[in-house]
Amino acid sequence: MEPNADEREFYSSWALLIQIFLLIGTLWTSYYLHLKKIRVIHETVISIFAGMIVGLIIRLTPGSMIQDMVSFNYTYFFNVLLPPIILNSGYEMQKETFFRNFGTILLFAIVGTFMSTMVIGILVLLGIDSLSLSLLDSIMFGSILSATDSVAVLTIFQTLKVDPNLYSIFFGETIMNDAVSIVFYETLKQYRDKEFHASNISEAILSFVIKFGTSLSIGVLVGLLFIYMLKYSQLGEYPSLESCIIALMAYSSYLLSNGLHSTGIVSLLFCGIILKHYAYDNMSLKTKRTTKYTFHVLAKLSENFIFIYLGLALFTKTDLEFKPFFIFFTATFICVGRYFAIFPLSFLMNVVARYRNGVDSIPREHSIILFWSVRGAVAFALSAGLKGSNANAMLTTILVVVVISVIVFGSTTNKMVEILNIQTNVDDEVHDDDSVNTVVTTKQQKHWNNNMLLHMIIGIMKTIITIMLKVLDL
Repeated sequence: MEPNADEREFYSSWALLIQIFLLIGTLWTSYYLHLKKIRVIHETVISIFAGMIVGLIIRLTPGSMIQDMVSFNYTYFFNVLLPPIILNSGYEMQKETFFRNFGTILLFAIVGTFMSTMVIGILVLLGIDSLSLSLLDSIMFGSILSATDSVAVLTIFQTLKVDPNLYSIFFGETIMNDAVSIVFYETLKQYRDKEFHASNISEAILSFVIKFGTSLSIGVLVGLLFIYMLKYSQLGEYPSLESCIIALMAYSSYLLSNGLHSTGIVSLLFCGIILKHYAYDNMSLKTKRTTKYTFHVLAKLSENFIFIYLGLALFTKTDLEFKPFFIFFTATFICVGRYFAIFPLSFLMNVVARYRNGVDSIPREHSIILFWSVRGAVAFALSAGLKGSNANAMLTTILVVVVISVIVFGSTTNKMVEILNIQTNVDDEVHDDDSVNTVVTTKQQKHWNNNMLLHMIIGIMKTIITIMLKVLDL
């Protein structure tokens, strides 16, 4: 019998309370790990195990209402949990190192993701464990599993203060990789009910370029729109309103991009970059502090919530279809795909760099760390769009592989940094706006440089030209 509104409210309250208790427990455990300087276990692993244990308990208890309430909700993930992480990533990004390595990041994100997608897709097409997949389904499966996750590794990088160049390349590649994987997947999904031939490849490439370019343009334009709003208003006199409008403008770029069948991740990332590096200095001091810490707190909560969600999904989803051999071989295939996505491109860039400058641009140690990335919730969320008789088996495989990847690679990243002797405790010259040495007067907060927009546009054009020259040189 279908539950009434009162019953749904009752059970949803319990389901939400369970998730909040899990979140509190995970954060307290994280605090203890930081206090004792225990780096072997990462908080994302704690979140997944906590979710798995509670998910198993819920699965064994009678009744299904709470189980349904805590099951992974893809719309909730994409529209509520993912945006704060992406926005905070763009807002906290160090522009100089990111754009200095932008050519490398794009090469890894676009060409590397394409190579990983094709390698995984072709290997899966062999028909392991009696799964007879079409070429299109296999490549879609590969595009989903090519989406990496930066949360666990980047948190460790921040704690260890690794080389800023390595941090920016890893950060940019994983974020852009998610966006490219989504665009690849959405582009291929257009041909799901059609015949896919080699002649469709040029059409698919054009569709990819249009989607990616549209997403980037939306993020930049929304950021510029907010800059104009600041210029021709006195929002700085009302910090609470200013902070709210910043958050809503950024979120609107994400939703608008998704609504136009583009990629919200790209839009939100570049909107965050524009807001931080071209509008931030003209915000009031209270707004600077509010946005900086609010975005960080929301991202922290979302990150842990997502991994708890993944752990719960292992036992609360009722339509899972486990195929052990297919899971094992898929876990192997993603390692092979990631290898071809990183090492050949690193070798190519090093050959060019040695010819031009006499030194490697991507040290071997950095290539290994780039390889040592995990699969995350984006991959599992994308699997909701899989169709056909093998959809449940592929979805289950993706979920299990993601969990295994986070546990294995996420837990060993700190040890790999130590084994590879990667430089740590490096000062990245990040200037905190709340420092006691920072003096901001009311007059400075209200003052606008009339040439600010001109300098900003010139800076963007110079960056684009530099990127194009670097790409052409490669």
